[in-house]
Amino acid sequence: MASPALTSALHRIDAVFGGMTAPAEGCLHCYGAEELALLSVPRAPLGDDLVRRFFHEVPSHFDDHPAVVRRLLPEFLAFLASGRFDGIGYQPTGLSRTEWQEWPREQAEAIEDFLDTWWRETLAAPEPVYSVGVVWELCLESHRSLAPLLDVWATAPRGGTEDRHLGDWVAYRIEELLQDDPFALPWTMDGAALLPELQAWLVEHAVDRLAGHPDPLLERKTALLALAPEERWVAYSELVASVG
Repeated sequence: MASPALTSALHRIDAVFGGMTAPAEGCLHCYGAEELALLSVPRAPLGDDLVRRFFHEVPSHFDDHPAVVRRLLPEFLAFLASGRFDGIGYQPTGLSRTEWQEWPREQAEAIEDFLDTWWRETLAAPEPVYSVGVVWELCLESHRSLAPLLDVWATAPRGGTEDRHLGDWVAYRIEELLQDDPFALPWTMDGAALLPELQAWLVEHAVDRLAGHPDPLLERKTALLALAPEERWVAYSELVASVG
C-alpha cells in the first residue's frame, strides 16, 4: 500500500493529468483499434498489461506520443506505486522519451514530485518494494540527470538506511566504475558523458558513508575514483595485494 506521501503525489498526478485524452491513432500491427480507441476516452481504465505496454512503447508507434504519455500517467504511476509491476526496469519508459520538463509548470512539477517522493521513500525503506538499483535507473532515465537523485542521497542522515542502500549499490557497480565503464549507468543514457560526474560525486559524498560496509575495501576502492585511470589501477593492485 502506498504511503501517505506517495498517495498525495499520486493524487496530484491525477488532479493534473486525470481526464486527459490522446488521439486514437497508433500502430495497428501492435495494437487493436479498440485498444487505441481507449486513449481518446477520458479515464477509461486500460488495465495493467495495456498501460504498461503503451507506456514503454517507442514514440513512433503513436501519432502524438507526448499526449499518450500524459493520458497514461495517472494509471501507470498508480500501477507502479502499487508494487504490482513485475517487469519494472526492463526497458525505457514513456517519460524518458519525452521532454516533460518543458511541459506546463504544473505538469512538470507534479511529475517531479512523484519521482522525488518515490525515490526518497525507496531509499528510506529497509526492504523497498522494488530494488534501489531498479528505481534508480527508472528515475534517472526519467530525469535524464543525476542531480535530482544524488542530491537526495547527499542530504540523507548519516548512518541510516540510505547509507546501507548506497553501499550496496556501490558494491554492485564498483568494478564498472573503476574501469570507466559507461554501463554503470542505464544503457539508454549517455553513460560516457555522465560517468565522470557520478565518479566525482561518489568521491566527495560517498566514501565516508561506506566505512561500515561489510566489504572492508569498498571505502578505499571508491576513493580510488579520484585518480586518473593509469594511477588508479596501480593503486588498486597495491590495495588488493596488501590484503591478499
